[in-house]
Amino acid sequence: MRQRLSGFAQYVAIVGAALVLAALGGRLVNGYLKPWMEWTGAAGVVLLASAALLRPDAVRAALGARQTRYGGNAAVMSLAMVGIVMLTNYLGARHSQRWDVTAEKQFSLSEQTLQILGSLQEPVSVKAFFTPSHYNIGQAVDMLKEYAARSNKITYEVIDPEAQRLLTLDYQVSRDGTIIFERGDRREVTFGVQEQDLTSALLKVSKDGVNRVYFATGHQERDPQSTDVNGYDTIRQVLESENYQVSQWNAATGQPVPQDAAVLVISGPQSEYAPQELDALRAYVDQGGRLLVMVEAGHADPLGGFLQPYGLVLNDDVVIDPAQAFFGDLVTPLVGSYTFHQITKDLSGASTIFPTVRALTLADPAPQGWLVTVLAQSSADAWAEVAYREAQVQHDATEAAGPLALVAAVEPQGEPAGRGRLVVIGDSDLVANNIVNSVRGVANVDLFMNAVGWLAEEDELISIRPKQYEAREVTLTSPQTRAVVYGNIIAVPLAVLAAGALVWWRRR
Repeated sequence: MRQRLSGFAQYVAIVGAALVLAALGGRLVNGYLKPWMEWTGAAGVVLLASAALLRPDAVRAALGARQTRYGGNAAVMSLAMVGIVMLTNYLGARHSQRWDVTAEKQFSLSEQTLQILGSLQEPVSVKAFFTPSHYNIGQAVDMLKEYAARSNKITYEVIDPEAQRLLTLDYQVSRDGTIIFERGDRREVTFGVQEQDLTSALLKVSKDGVNRVYFATGHQERDPQSTDVNGYDTIRQVLESENYQVSQWNAATGQPVPQDAAVLVISGPQSEYAPQELDALRAYVDQGGRLLVMVEAGHADPLGGFLQPYGLVLNDDVVIDPAQAFFGDLVTPLVGSYTFHQITKDLSGASTIFPTVRALTLADPAPQGWLVTVLAQSSADAWAEVAYREAQVQHDATEAAGPLALVAAVEPQGEPAGRGRLVVIGDSDLVANNIVNSVRGVANVDLFMNAVGWLAEEDELISIRPKQYEAREVTLTSPQTRAVVYGNIIAVPLAVLAAGALVWWRRR
């Protein structure tokens, strides 16, 4: 009887294998187990076990065969490889890590963006309205993915405005490529996909209030609305992108500094301030106001000694720096190291240039109640040239020698409390339109904006800002193009064929 049944063992095994495969296939197609799959799989396993019991000698022979051993080893190695891949994917999902290998670190967020992301107190959702064919959708998704990876307060979704028209109408989106940042009932819209565009929108939507920066006028100061080479239109746009409102205050009107001024900027006055105007400035600082003073070299102190009670004196001189000159321009010192301070803490390794800068002299004796910190200074080989209008200049014994202070921060020390802060820079060209737009790779904007951020006590804005990315192209000559084409079409295949022919010849 057993011998008669053993003749059907192979057919039983085939049916059992078929049932097991049917159960597995149903599970893969359906996505989850159903009762019939479980019963079918169980029946298949029972039939396979029955076939093995009916022909144990055939099973032992099969297991002992050399092909079975080799096949078993290959199966074990395959299973081990699958296990390693699964474990790697699991660990990668639990511990995400990304590397930016672009030359300009295009997908690495700046220190400023990271600080803003770290300071978020409420969730911010981002809705990117992009059709699948939009030319910027790839970069937008990559950037938003980086923001979400850096903060659990950020979530994003990509919406096809053509497929989801009701949602598109609800958000009043009329342009493909619109990105909306949303916090509660606040919304900010941007059409750019660069980091500075996204961070600006994030900053605006995450804050309830807006700080106002006033620029003093009435003495031929730098105009934040001017697009001329000496104007401040570019830096005004940077201020507005970081959620500041820019206005102007005319000192000659006799009106006090507006109460809503977070920072007052005096940049490059060409004529002297009247005593009553200086009184208004003094009252502003003594009542807690924040003042950024940028006085250009080339004339006497237009503030008439206003800064001396705060520990600084502006002499009529121009800094000559032969050791640290920007491309050999002796009247444009280049500064690459700074005193550690909240304003300069992230500027390590960055360079700042100061075209025609005057030296800042520390008042002697130092005033009581104020702490003066020199943030940037010239090299030890520099000097403060007094006769700067002469055709030839040289360092005289009466002229101050380097290192000379170029930027200083002033803050209250001790009592009484409630007094303001000052930042003084001996140059107003450093953020003029021609410098900001034409000189790349310097930290002039960062220094200016960090000073404003420190004065306004916007600590999350004191950092290195997003970089401007430049398109990189490779232009090939006709011979170079032909070399690349023929090298890939002809040379590489011929090399592979030659290697194969060599192996065949040696084995023959």
